[in-house]
This record gives sequence, C-alpha cells and structure tokens, in this order.
Amino acid sequence: MSCRECQFAPNGATIAAQRWREGAGGTPVLALHGWLDNAASFIDLAPLLGERELLALDLPGHGHSSHRHPPGSYNIWDDLLDLLAVADELGWQRFDVLGHSRGALIAVLLAATMPERVRRLALLDAVWPMPVKAEEAPSILRRYLLQQRQAHAKAAPRYDTLEQAVAVRCRASSLDRAAAEPIVRRGIQAHPDGGLCWRTDPRLLLSSAFKLTQEHNRAFLAAVRAPVLVLLARHGFGGYPGIADALADFAGVEVVFFDAGHHLHMGATAAPVAAAITGFLDR
Repeated sequence: MSCRECQFAPNGATIAAQRWREGAGGTPVLALHGWLDNAASFIDLAPLLGERELLALDLPGHGHSSHRHPPGSYNIWDDLLDLLAVADELGWQRFDVLGHSRGALIAVLLAATMPERVRRLALLDAVWPMPVKAEEAPSILRRYLLQQRQAHAKAAPRYDTLEQAVAVRCRASSLDRAAAEPIVRRGIQAHPDGGLCWRTDPRLLLSSAFKLTQEHNRAFLAAVRAPVLVLLARHGFGGYPGIADALADFAGVEVVFFDAGHHLHMGATAAPVAAAITGFLDR
C-alpha cells in the first residue's frame, strides 16, 4: 500500500508528511514520530491500521520539514501550534493521535490542553519525559543557553554512503538495519561539499530550556479526557521500574506490554502492535 507525499505551511514553516488512505471514512489519525526519526518510522504500521486515514508528519527539524528559525527551540510543547494548524487546514475538528517516543510526549500535551480535539490517544513506548526536580531548573536553563550559543561551532558529520549512515543509526539506537534504512533514507541529503549529511536540525541534540517535574507530568496525564492506550516495550520505556504501577493511578489509561525494543511498531512486532491499536481505535 502506497502513501502520498504532502506538505503544509503552518505559521510560516514547512511541514512534510506521508498521507495514507486519504479521504477514508471514520476518525482520522495524526501520527507523531520519535526523536531524530521521521514519518518513515510508521511505514510498517500504517498499512495495518484498517480503513482509516493516517497522516504521519515529519515534525519540525526532522525529515523533509523545515528547521526552526534561530533562536527557535525544540521543546516538546513548541510543536503544538503547528499540529493544530495542520489539523485546521485539513478540517479535522476531532481526530485520534498516535505518538511514538517524543511524539507520544507531544501527544499527551496536545490531548491534555485541547481535549475537544482529541478523541483517542495511542502511545508507543512513552507517556511522559524523564522528570527532573524543580531545583534543577536554573542549571538546565544555563546548559541550554551555553549550548545554543555554541550550536554552530561543531561541523555536522558526513558519510560517504547510505550504508555508513544506516550503520551509525543502528549503533545509536535499538533499530536493526531493515527498520533503520527507511528512516535514514528520508532523513539524509547530499552535502554541498560531497557525501551525505543528516537533514535533521542539529539543535535537536541540544538541551531543552526547561524540563517537567513529575508533578507536571502527572498533571498533564490527569487532564487527558480521551481514552488512552499505552503500548510499552519491555526492552524500552517499559523496562523502567514502577511504570505500570504509576500508570495504574490514572482512570482511562490501558497499558499493554510487548517483548520488544523501543521501536516496537517496526519490524516483527508491527502486526501485533497494529492489532492492539486498531482494536482500541475501533471501540
């Protein structure tokens, strides 16, 4: 099953996307990928999600989407206005959200703050960011300022071949070659001086200006009115001690564990993950 490439222009930016089953009936799905991934991370899952429209975005700074203008940042709440603008352009007054990793964190913020827009929320191996203590805020902001001021001092890595870039991505994550290749293909470009380099904005590698405490995390999840399905990887976020007990405190949150790595929606576990998601969205 093929998808259509499309672009949106919210708030002066360019947001690229892959659109599956355009015009299908029912509630559409907005898919948000993880940190340093792109829309291609849903290439295994999208064809398995039944007869529903799915729009997988390249979030700002990733894939074929534009970078934030300096000194723009990539805090997880910075994408919310763009997501709402894309949904408005499509005429989606109410939609489901599917988020993986960083995309899941963004999805929770969206559902918590705009509950009238989100019908159901499916989260892949993330629910909230790793919390910090409030007293750490000054040092976190200092690190952000120092890193931003030096952001252009470091040369971006270059690769002679696509295979080299795929190998680097595999070493840096739990991905195998088959899963990494489509993400790398969408996330790489020719360098003006020869070879290949990442399309990804290098500022995504820098510290956030502000991070949430556990009180913040719990308050956002508690504010979500939509039913929530959390699919956790035992060799990923689901491996953190106590996560199931922490989520048991929240009514309307269903948790399912998979014996998989962080990218549980790719490769061999894509089919059972898709079955869980479709069963949840069809209710």
